[in-house]
Amino acid sequence: MSTRDVLDLSFDPACLTDSAGRLLHVNDAFGDLFGCGASQAEGRSLADVLGQSGADQLLGGAGLGPRVLKRLEITAAGGEQVVIEARGMCLPGGGNTVIFLRHRLGFAETGDAEHMALHDALTGLPNRVLLLDRMRQTMARVARHNDFAAVIFIDLDGFKPVNDTYGHDCGDHVLRTVATRLQDVVRGADTAARIGGDEFVMVLGELRNGLHAGLTANRIIKSVTQPISWRGATVVVSASLGIAVAPTDSIVPEELLKQADEAMYVAKKSGKNGYCFANESSYFE
Repeated sequence: MSTRDVLDLSFDPACLTDSAGRLLHVNDAFGDLFGCGASQAEGRSLADVLGQSGADQLLGGAGLGPRVLKRLEITAAGGEQVVIEARGMCLPGGGNTVIFLRHRLGFAETGDAEHMALHDALTGLPNRVLLLDRMRQTMARVARHNDFAAVIFIDLDGFKPVNDTYGHDCGDHVLRTVATRLQDVVRGADTAARIGGDEFVMVLGELRNGLHAGLTANRIIKSVTQPISWRGATVVVSASLGIAVAPTDSIVPEELLKQADEAMYVAKKSGKNGYCFANESSYFE
């Protein structure tokens, strides 16, 4: 797989530049952010797109690296001021640089305040606001590439008895552990989020078949049900999952969440610790 193919598979804006900062390749998400198609962007200077200051920050001085995160304010399509985060690396030979950007949403904020607005304070996962933005990006890609995506709604089974028996400190520990396990299951381009209480959502993109989400659901259940140690005790929870598939069930983020939520309740009524697809729900009513 070539470098260009890797960029095209990314949900986040990404580009390839030469040593002089000239754009050699951009993906669809990059074009969407800056309002230019690949053919319009390629051959232009990165400074033409990001502005000279932005290009200097990314390519000048120490430059970027896989472990180096740079944050800057840029002007996106339509004149909107947005904050982006960037990571990248220089490819061996030739001096080309791969840059991955992440659009940080809406108006330009920086520092801890922005992170708190978009992430769950307990687990560090994206919250509902950031989740919906990621879902909109995923649905846009589904529409462009005619493939599939899935939304998995995850609700823990047996979480209330944990709080009642061991206290809320233990409950918080369980939620943080589950969050870490979900991050281990999710692919790099997908999203795991906490939307409240013991409810989590995972968004999967670039699926060749919507039913493939069932494989991820099985991995989630296997991971979540592993025992959790707490001050000499062992705590066990399970999970009920509901799955909605785009574009089969819908392509509207809020509607997909609703359908996945409803399918999750069907999974709970069917015995818990399992999953149900939204289009199967009527079989169990």
